[in-house]
Amino acid sequence: MKQRVLSSVGADLSTKSFRFDRKTVLCYRLQGMPLRALIPIGILIFILADPPSAAAIVTDRILAVVNNEVISLSDVQKYREVFLEKRGAAEADALNALIDQALLSAEARKLEILPPSDDEVARAYKKLRLRFGRPETFELLKSRLSLTDDEIERQLKHQLMIYKLVEQRINFFVFVAPEEIEAYDQEHPGEFKNQAPESVRKAIQEILTAKKSESKLTDYLGRLRAKADIRINRPLPD
Repeated sequence: MKQRVLSSVGADLSTKSFRFDRKTVLCYRLQGMPLRALIPIGILIFILADPPSAAAIVTDRILAVVNNEVISLSDVQKYREVFLEKRGAAEADALNALIDQALLSAEARKLEILPPSDDEVARAYKKLRLRFGRPETFELLKSRLSLTDDEIERQLKHQLMIYKLVEQRINFFVFVAPEEIEAYDQEHPGEFKNQAPESVRKAIQEILTAKKSESKLTDYLGRLRAKADIRINRPLPD
C-alpha cells in the first residue's frame, strides 16, 4: 500500500488562525490546478458565502487523503456519532471505516454499480433516525455536528452503493457446502438445542456465510489498499 503520513504543520486549529486570499483560491481553480495543491500541510479551507473581506478561513483539519479524496476531522466525527452502529468507537476506527468507504465507493463507480433509488435512500434515512429514538434527539445531534440532510443522504447513498457492490462482487460467490454445515454442528453440540434440523441448518449456513463474506471483504479491501494512494495525517499531540 502506498501510504504516506502528512505533516501536521498548521493542523492545530484550536491555537492558530489562517487566512487565504479569495483570488489565490480562484486562481488555482481557473488554472485547472486542484485545491489539494493547497493542503499538503493538513488544513482545509472554505470560501465564505458573503464575506466583507472576500477571504477564506480554515475551519477543519485533514486526517487523510485517499486517492486525492480528502477525509477531514469533521467527516470522522459525524461518521462516528451518526453512522457507525458501534457506539463509542474510537476516531481511528471511524477514520479506517471512511478510508475503506472511499475505496469501495470508487470501486462501485468504476464497476458502474447502479446508484440507489430515492425510495431506497428515504428508507435508509428513516431507519437511521429510528436508531436514535426520539426525533428531537436526532435533530439535536445534527445541530451539534452541523450535519445537513444533504450530507446524510450522500453518506447513505455511499453505504447503499457499497452494499450493492458487496452483494454482487463478494456475497454472490460465497458458497457453504453441506459438509461444512454438518462439521459446524458437530463442533458446537450445545448451540442449537431443541431446534428443528432445518432451522439448525439455516442458522449455521447464515453463520458460515457471514464469516466467509467478511473474510472475502477483508481480502478485497486489502487488495484495494495495496494499490491505493493513502496519506494519513499525524495525530495531534495530547
